[in-house]
Amino acid sequence: MLSSTLAKRIFFGSLMIGVVAGIVLLDGFLFGCGGGDSSAQSLRGLLVAIILVVLAGAGCAELRRLGRAGNFNPSLWGMIVVTTMLITEPCWSGWLKIDSVYCLAVTLMMGIFLAGFLQVRNQGISGTIANLGFTAFGVIYLGLGSWFILAIRRFHPNPAGLWEELGYLAMFLTCAKSCDIGAYFTGRFLGRHKWVPNISPKKTWEGLIGGIVLAMIVASLFGGLSGIISMTAAPVFGLLVAVAGQLGDLLESMLKRDAGCKDSAGLIPEFGGVLDLLDSVIAAAPVAYFFLAIVAGAGG
Repeated sequence: MLSSTLAKRIFFGSLMIGVVAGIVLLDGFLFGCGGGDSSAQSLRGLLVAIILVVLAGAGCAELRRLGRAGNFNPSLWGMIVVTTMLITEPCWSGWLKIDSVYCLAVTLMMGIFLAGFLQVRNQGISGTIANLGFTAFGVIYLGLGSWFILAIRRFHPNPAGLWEELGYLAMFLTCAKSCDIGAYFTGRFLGRHKWVPNISPKKTWEGLIGGIVLAMIVASLFGGLSGIISMTAAPVFGLLVAVAGQLGDLLESMLKRDAGCKDSAGLIPEFGGVLDLLDSVIAAAPVAYFFLAIVAGAGG
């Protein structure tokens, strides 16, 4: 008989997997295969971008809550506005026909200045350095981290079909979350040796290894069944995504521990808030994109 906690985790976890899979597929049908038309290309991944904006906005609110618990007072609207601009950059920079690198750099710099202005205007100059630093961290963490997720969605510049359109994102998300699943169940049933007890007392070495192994297996299955990544590169991809994701999970655990909070929010039973769901994905996305750019020789 499954415990109530485990049953809830399986139920809500399965529900979220179904929702995410549906969103990714719908995005591929609605905003995929743009061909050579630049205006159509700029819309690739638009639904994923919208979902990321919503999640990142909620994540900004949770991050501000953690900040306030740690005696910071970051600018919520500053984080939300700049994060939204960063996440949607591939769409509007393509429409404006401006190089993406310049758009990212300008958005990040001007956005931090804007956040600083809002900070001082609404809260005064007291604590500006610390609060603006926290705001800048939130923008980079949620905005730039989510940008890489969308970049993986748009990775193949000229997809020949739906699988090439969505395969890289599906592989990345599946690897990242399979590591979380593998780590949870391996740690729960086999975990004996604590990994980082001062940060996250429940994490074990057995759980970490179990998560990494499952992510490598999943990546290898994608390589063997889809052909979007070679069988040599696939397990390395799974390994890198798993390690980066677990480090991202640790980072969020450090934030929560410093703030004295168990979860970033109570949005989803047994999972916590948006930050608890995105922590491993956001941290792994830049690593995954960089590795794909190396082994595939292109970036969309």
